[in-house]
Amino acid sequence: MINEWNSRTSLSLLCKNWKKDRPKSEKQNLTLLISNVEGLNTHVADVDLLIASHQPNICILTEIGAAIRKQIKFPNYNTIAQHGTNAFGGVIILYQQHLKCKIIDTEANFLMIELTTNSEAINIGAIYVPPNTLPPFTLLAKYHKKPFYIFGDFNAKHTDWGCKTTNTSGSHLRNWLESTGNVMITPTKSTSKRSNAIINFGITHNASDWTSEVLNEGTSDHFPIIFQSSIAINDENVFRKTNWKLFNFFLYLVHEYWMSLVYNLDEQTFFSLFSSFLSALWDKCSEYVSATRYRKPWPPELLLLAKVVNRARRSYRRNKSNTKLLHYISLKDIFIDKRNHFLYNQKEQQLDWISNGNNIWKCAKPIFHAYSPQFKGLKVDSKIITDNSRIVEILANFFEKHFSEPDFDESNNNHLDPMLKYKQMEYIPNIPIESITLNEVELEWNKFKSKKSGDSAGTSAFLLKQLPKKYINIITVLFNKCAEKGEFFNGSKHAKVICLSKDGLYPAVNKLRPISLLPNLGKWYERIMHKTILKWCKDMNIYVDEQSGFSPERRLQARIISLIEDLRQTITA
Repeated sequence: MINEWNSRTSLSLLCKNWKKDRPKSEKQNLTLLISNVEGLNTHVADVDLLIASHQPNICILTEIGAAIRKQIKFPNYNTIAQHGTNAFGGVIILYQQHLKCKIIDTEANFLMIELTTNSEAINIGAIYVPPNTLPPFTLLAKYHKKPFYIFGDFNAKHTDWGCKTTNTSGSHLRNWLESTGNVMITPTKSTSKRSNAIINFGITHNASDWTSEVLNEGTSDHFPIIFQSSIAINDENVFRKTNWKLFNFFLYLVHEYWMSLVYNLDEQTFFSLFSSFLSALWDKCSEYVSATRYRKPWPPELLLLAKVVNRARRSYRRNKSNTKLLHYISLKDIFIDKRNHFLYNQKEQQLDWISNGNNIWKCAKPIFHAYSPQFKGLKVDSKIITDNSRIVEILANFFEKHFSEPDFDESNNNHLDPMLKYKQMEYIPNIPIESITLNEVELEWNKFKSKKSGDSAGTSAFLLKQLPKKYINIITVLFNKCAEKGEFFNGSKHAKVICLSKDGLYPAVNKLRPISLLPNLGKWYERIMHKTILKWCKDMNIYVDEQSGFSPERRLQARIISLIEDLRQTITA
């Protein structure tokens, strides 16, 4: 790294060479599709189309019928079939060939497989309950205390899950769920084309983070349903492993260079160049490691002791003697004692942390969980679009409307007056702001939460927290150069937008929740300016109406009265 830095390569080219692209990993979360095919022989084309369109990791088919004897296969999927109790029953589980699955239980109209994921093995089952019969509770009871997900056609109706009527099977299933503490994964609308009943669903030990969508596709008398969970199943998932000591040390070495550069470059150029450098250095000091290798690290002294124990064991195996055996056993006892002490202290710290009102789920499972937003495409005019470039184009056109010129009535004076004032504001010169102190910059730096989400500049709040403390001087000079001109960083006006779905896997454009990630270096400056503006407003006896709860030096009743007045004026207008 030092040789590359000292070469005659420009800083921009060096940053470009140091940048690394994160390895792409698709189909990270478990996607499951269930369909009552009403006889697979006559609906093979429907299943082919469903699989090609949605590419689920697992597909469960019920009411297979006579096709159970033909061993029908589908491209890129392995098939496991189980016969039923009549000519219309039977279930099939299709799973993608890269998944690791094995059969653990089979009964008529029932099939259970074990799926090995990144973190654990889970049981996924397929079931078909013929009409006027009860679910096989003796089979379901086997998996009561295990992580399981059973999907299929239960033919069970109950008003508790959206049916208009309740049948015997539904009453018994509801009672069983209450007695065992298990829950349902139910669609939000009818799954039968012949009635308003929800009879295709799943039962599980934990339904959190599961979403479902009923698909208006196929020619069967049941609608297909696609489910998605937060369960990571792809062994190719990676996480970024950064050597922060190397990152910090290199910044120490190049501190004088950046100190001279901040005085010789304008604030806009320096902001862009420094942000690019931090992002590139982060990549240079990082590697992408397979998620299967992730674990919380042990302290160095415990790792060193483990290596000593391993050497003693190998030495004893090469030359077996009582002296080496006793030496190995004594070292092993010391290691076990130290490890138990470390694990005990770790658990005690977690309990203390939880007892202070923190979230227990932050430390309940210290394993790597791959994450991908539950959003696979867009629905436009009843058509599903999954092409990435097309999705970006549609979203760009949609959100550009929020930043377009306002469309107003030129004959309406109530519209013309504010527009005229808005145009006049464009010609107001920038007003210099008083100097920012080193203490102000350091105070806001200390308030940063160590969030690791990347922004549009490729940095994060966690990265800025790793800066050597003497870089606060450089940041202070940069902020003051911007404050003297009364300007803001142009590069900080561009955000990285991540869209989360509020309506299933294929939402409409207006059913997305956009999250904007602005450059953290610009947000640092913004926080200082925000604090300065609030102080000025307080000195001028101007109350900033931005909080609806308890505000210092203001009665809550006064806030409620102002809210009522705002509502009255809005309704009147």
